Amino acid sequence: MKGKLVTAITTKNEDWIIQKTLDAVCKFSDEVVIYDDGSTDSTEEICRSYEKVSWSVRIKDNPGNREEAKQRQGLINLLKKYEPNYVLLLDADEIPTPSIIPFLNNIERNSVESWKVRMINLWFNEKIFRVDQFTTKYGTSVNWNPFSKKPWFKCPLMKFDLSREYYYDLSVDAGGCSSNHPAPENLKGEIELINDFYLIHYGWLSDKTKTGSKSIEMAEFRTNSDPSVPVRTRLDWHSVHTVDTKSTFMPCQPEWFWSS
Repeated sequence: MKGKLVTAITTKNEDWIIQKTLDAVCKFSDEVVIYDDGSTDSTEEICRSYEKVSWSVRIKDNPGNREEAKQRQGLINLLKKYEPNYVLLLDADEIPTPSIIPFLNNIERNSVESWKVRMINLWFNEKIFRVDQFTTKYGTSVNWNPFSKKPWFKCPLMKFDLSREYYYDLSVDAGGCSSNHPAPENLKGEIELINDFYLIHYGWLSDKTKTGSKSIEMAEFRTNSDPSVPVRTRLDWHSVHTVDTKSTFMPCQPEWFWSS
């Protein structure tokens, strides 16, 4: 790859997945920056065991709030000191497919500033991913199919301009804080949706997700920020957007996963 690639990962109590993620991203990253949000498990110990990994902890303004936009802003500001040419912005439970390596080796595309990537949501295990589409009782459309015309995607990979002051919508406490999520709002160049590699999302396999404790935690964060919507209503909203009796799945492809 021409240029320096820094992978930046936000974490909080990710010891269930972070080793798997770091094993993958250290294969193609020049450096890996962890921006932690107050982990109390063994996330730090695992991260510090990797030579390529730098560990930083964010100090919250209000520990009772999620402060996602502030976390994103702090991370993008922190990355300047590493002087990257490219950055890959990930959550701890997101792992790019191995096909990212040949893509990075041929990344010279002058007009493109950021790349949109399809999200593949694993369900139950690493063998299947979710593909159903439906309309909720709230009238909102849900699309789990990453290969549909309007898939769930993110903008994780971007060129990094050291002279620019990147920003996010700091009024957002939880959820997307940029139209280019997780990249910042003020990208200037072309944003391209690619099929060269995908992001494999492991989040639905975590114990916190399976037990529902993560949903409760996020609902409480959001209600702390906006008390007009009670926790019970937020939990119902989340439930009807994720649980469907007609959920359908497709088999994962072996080439999506890294060899050990």
